[in-house]
Formats: sequence, structure tokens, C-alpha cells
Amino acid sequence: MPFHKIIKLPILQYAVNFFIAFAVFMICRVAFVLTNSNFYGDIEMSHYITLFLGGAKYDFAAIFYLSAVCLVMMLIPFKIALNNIYRKIAKYFFIIPVSVGIFANIFDAAFFPFNARRTNFSFFSEFKNEGNLFGIFFNGVIDYWYLALTAAGLIFLLIKLYYNPKVSKADFPGRIYYAITVPLAGVAVYLFLAGIRGSIIIDNDHRPMNMNNANEYIRKSNESAIVLNTPYCILRTMGKKTLEDPQYFSSEEVIKYYNPIHNPQPHDSLNNNNVVILILESFGKEYSGFFNHNQGYTPFLDSLYQEGLTFTSSFATGRKSIDAMPSILAGIPYLTDHFFMGMYSNNKVNSIASLLGQNGYYSAFYHGAPNGSMGFLNFSKLAGFNDYYGMTEYCADPAFNAMDDFDGHWAIWDEEFLQYFAKSMGEIPQPFVTACFTATSHNPFRIPERYKERFKEGPQPITKCIEYTDNAIRLFFNKMKEYPWFKNTLFVITADHTNQNLSPEYTTDRNVFSVPILFYQFGGIKKVSEKLFCQTDITPTILDYLNFNKPYIAFGNSYFNADTAGYVVNYSEPLYQISMGEFFLQFNGDKETGFFIPKDDVFLKNNLIGHYPEQEEKMLNILKAEIQQYHVRMINNDLTIGE
Repeated sequence: MPFHKIIKLPILQYAVNFFIAFAVFMICRVAFVLTNSNFYGDIEMSHYITLFLGGAKYDFAAIFYLSAVCLVMMLIPFKIALNNIYRKIAKYFFIIPVSVGIFANIFDAAFFPFNARRTNFSFFSEFKNEGNLFGIFFNGVIDYWYLALTAAGLIFLLIKLYYNPKVSKADFPGRIYYAITVPLAGVAVYLFLAGIRGSIIIDNDHRPMNMNNANEYIRKSNESAIVLNTPYCILRTMGKKTLEDPQYFSSEEVIKYYNPIHNPQPHDSLNNNNVVILILESFGKEYSGFFNHNQGYTPFLDSLYQEGLTFTSSFATGRKSIDAMPSILAGIPYLTDHFFMGMYSNNKVNSIASLLGQNGYYSAFYHGAPNGSMGFLNFSKLAGFNDYYGMTEYCADPAFNAMDDFDGHWAIWDEEFLQYFAKSMGEIPQPFVTACFTATSHNPFRIPERYKERFKEGPQPITKCIEYTDNAIRLFFNKMKEYPWFKNTLFVITADHTNQNLSPEYTTDRNVFSVPILFYQFGGIKKVSEKLFCQTDITPTILDYLNFNKPYIAFGNSYFNADTAGYVVNYSEPLYQISMGEFFLQFNGDKETGFFIPKDDVFLKNNLIGHYPEQEEKMLNILKAEIQQYHVRMINNDLTIGE
């Protein structure tokens, strides 16, 4: 069949128009950059190419979403799809939604200076009670007339270039038509799924892309807006939780109870110690003999707990790995929304990497799973880490056995990857801040064959993995001690969350968050503290320890800040929780639901609401203020001080 006839096939007609729309979306991206050139003046052309290539994935996905009805109409392998009236109807199902997408892309360029991110579905929640929405829209068109003209011109271009050839059923004999359209329909469905997932591999091991994946291509947080497009952000955040200002307090009153802005004491100079942060997969505190006065499964870590600053009451903020990384490295807790997956995942943040980077620190993040797994690569970019080392980099190092060290399911075995981590730190510039997320103590809880006689099955499948990784950490420290700067390095060891329980006391609403937190430096602080401590306290404590003296934002408190009473906030949906002193309070967003004294009531059976009114009010005010600060700062993209 001649090409001039084949190209008239409905699905190929759609393909032609898809790429016309794709070209127009790319022009929208150019317009976005030009409109906001004052934000992007230092980007060289090679990096623009990287950003635009990343943006191509989001444009593909957005156009697929917008034109899905038209695609379905063109996929139908029946000759009705050749009917000219039918195709004209399909045209409107393509032109109208894609035109709305073009308009959103162009006008979002005007909003970017105010919120420093692409508009998402929360925009409609913010204006849902606005009575003069049409007037606001009309004034926007007048104020930004040049953008209105640009949008109109691009929509006109889309309409003018739309490919809709005249066809007749006689052009495609029955059997030939079906022989061609059915396979093409299969290819189109595959490309649609690949396009909206952002990956040509479609399986359970490759998580569909979301807004956070844009961070893979960026150097600075505001560059994610170049990679993304507005219709994608709106469509992907539809139905997701939209934060609202709970208005518990006035803006003046809220800071009396809680203020995440840290203003450190002035210091003459920074203590340029290296910082190494180990985030251990699923290492709940209950696996440790040190904390439970039993044999436990972590003999090496138990020895370290006695040599550093250790907390008897330390907690995670969430129950997922994706909640731990923002909490530990950037002081962003899990409160209402998973930062990685929510509509605010491209907000600007400051982190231990970006803050110390202001003082000349090199930073790198390590994770032995395939690069991009769990969204860690994306967050590390957003957080300002200079480099990321994953399975790709591990396999490229000739000193290791590449895929022979893969556990067959999840990542490189912890022992080998921690040795790689140690070796890499011997080659990077000082001072540095690094973080490594282990993986072996993750489901399906396997260990290398050579250790199966040494680390046997315990009361839960995870315990043998805990023993194995504890030994891997011992070998890691043995390697680290070979470096002359070992004594000049602060090690922070914690876990992302808890996992399989060994005893009932660790299943309560409070203790299910119990994870170890240790600060260790050879010859440094040696203390077991009873002060309540949380993952979000880690970054402020490190910065205080190093005499960092610039203001920053973190939802946590430094251990060294004597003016701040230790307390812990976490979220066990649908309840917000705060521990302070000997008390534990639960709050559902509207009212207090529980008040307990855990040391006397481990299983939280004796609800004491109303028995300690002053303490309850104090704790409730702090909790409400932190929730309000979190919501408002997320909504307003106000998580940093300066760039």
C-alpha cells in the first residue's frame, strides 16, 4: 500500500498530530524560560539541552493524557474510524484539551515568580471560594497580554497544522485495513503506557514517573519548572491531598508556639569535620540489645551506642523510606503528605548538603539499588547533593564484582556496597557530607549464601538481615579507620523506619516509630541521653555541632539548644502525635483524642484527657503550630531562606 494512503490511517493521523502538539509544547517551554530569564541566566546551553530532554518525557505524558479520548477514537480497529464526520469529532477531542494545556503552559510563566514552581491542582482549591474568578482571569489576560497573544498564536498554529486528510473506505480494502490497524493499535497502546509512565520498560519494578522525577535533570531546585509542564502537574495532582491553612493561630501568634526558622549563635569559623550519615533500612530499635537489655541482633552497633551520643527515646517521623530521607537530611517531617509523592515535591528545600555546600563542603548520596529507585536520586538532586552513587556507578568500578554482588531482587548486598561507599570517600574532596541508605534488610529479607550458617533464621525473617548488616557496618568502620581523617569525621547512624515486630510493646502508636539515633566521633561526646529526639532533629544538631552560623529552616531542634525542650512529632494517619517529657498526646486535626503517660502505661490503655489541662494545652499548641507552619510553608513554597 502506498505511503500517501498509509499515512491516512486513523492511528497514524493521530501520531502526526501528536508530534505537532509536542513541538508546540516545546515552544511553550522556550517561552517559559524567556519569560523568566532572570531566574535562569546562568544556565549554559548544554544544560538547557539536558533540561529540555527531560521535559520531553513530561510533554509526551501530558499530551497523551490530554488527547486520550481522541487516541481511543483513533484506535478503534473498525472502519467507522475512516468516517470523515467521526474524524472531525475526534479532532475536537484533540484540539480543545491540548489548547487548554498550551494556555496553561504559557500563562504559568507569569505565576512562576510568585510561587517558584509549576501550578498544580492545589490552585483550584486556593481559589474555590473566590467569587470573582472570571474577573481575576480577565484581569490576568489584560495584564499579561503578551502571554495571551503567545498562547493564541500557538493554539492557532496547532489548529492550522492539524492533519485531517479526506479518506474513504475504498482507500483501505477490508482485510488489508485490519491487518495493518490491529498491530498498530497494539503498538499505540504500548507507547501510551510507556509515555505516561516515563519508561519504555513496563513492569512492577519500574515505578511510574511523577513530578519528583524532574529533579533527576536539575542542578538547582527552580530548574524543575523547566523540565515539567503545567498540564502534567495539574493532571497528576488531581485527587491528591491538598494542604490548607488550618488557621489554628494568627500568623503573629503561631511563631510564639513554633517557628522552624533557625538562627544559630554566631561563630568565628566552621568546624570542618566530615559528616557521614548512615540510614539503615528497617532497623527498628527493638532489634538492639543495648536498648532492650538483651542479646539483640546488633552487637557492633551496640558497642558504638556506648561510645557516642545516643538517645534512649528516639523516633522516626513516618513509616516509609520515602519519609525518612526528607526528615533526616532536610528536617522535613511526614505530616499529612509524603513529600516525595505529593504535589509539593518540587518545592525548594535546604538540606544538610545545600547548607554545608555554602561553606565549601562536597556532598554525595549513596544507594545500592538501581539508580532512581525509591525516588532517592530525584530528592538528592533537589536537596543539593553534588553527586549520586547507585548501582550504575558501583558496577562501573572495576574494584568490585559488579552484578555478582546484586542480591537478585533489590540492590547490591550491604557489605559490598558499604565497602564501595568507604572506598569512594577515600577519593572525594574534603570536607564532605555523605549519606548512604542501606538495602539488605528489606523484604524479601535475603542474605548472601556464604552467611546462611552464621546468621540463622530468628523469630522474624528480618533478624538475620539485621545481624548481617550490623556485621557489614563493622567491616565498614574497619575500612574507615584506615583513613587519616577518620578521627575528624562525625558519623550519624539511624534508621528509616521500623519493620517486623518482636514484642508487643513496639506495636503501640508511639513505639512503632522507635528507631535508633547515634552521633559518633572518635574522642567525641560520649553520653546516653534521655532527651526526646527525632529524625528531624538530626540536621539542626549536625549544623550546631559544626558551628554553622547561617539562618535556615528545618522542622526540628538541635540537641545542643538548651532553650528548646526535647519533643517529638510524628503522624500516624489520621492522628498527629506529640511526645514531650513523660507525656504523649494524640490529635485528629480538630480535637485532642488521647493523652497518656507511656512509662506507666506502655500499651496506651489509660486515656487521661482532661487530667493534666496545662500540659495538654502546651503540647497541643506546639503540635497545632507545627502543623500550621508545615501546611502554610508547603503551600507557599517557603521552606528556604534565600537560595
